[in-house]
Amino acid sequence: MSRGVKRPRVFLNSTLYELAAQDLNKKLRDLVEGEGFSCFLPQEILPPGPMAEPVAVLHLNWKLVRSCDVVLSVLDSPGEGVLFELGVAYALRKPIVAFRSDSASYLGKVVEGLWLTLPPSRKASSLDELRTALRRFSMKRRYRE
Repeated sequence: MSRGVKRPRVFLNSTLYELAAQDLNKKLRDLVEGEGFSCFLPQEILPPGPMAEPVAVLHLNWKLVRSCDVVLSVLDSPGEGVLFELGVAYALRKPIVAFRSDSASYLGKVVEGLWLTLPPSRKASSLDELRTALRRFSMKRRYRE
């Protein structure tokens, strides 16, 4: 990316509480940034845990979802926060790219419906598929500008 070009902003919408999830989030952030995007990783801005102020988390995540160009939603065992942020992104008509490595796990009717209605180019079940989805999103975005 050349100097002065604004990198598209990705909000990484993922569970934070398990160490394995936090490790996956870091891998996803590195992948996203490697594809030329900037990545908001909430666990690095407002660390998870009982000491996090709920109102601060709500306001920060609302602000980050509103200001991003795309939401990358990790649908492996999503918690209430992930589902809330995903709903906000959907209501704001933000582009959503969904990552789901365990397609056998049931997400509930609404989120399962969202998964099923996303175009194949916005769904990924492996890191390679996610890289391809981000590249497609980036190319479409460039052609619109």
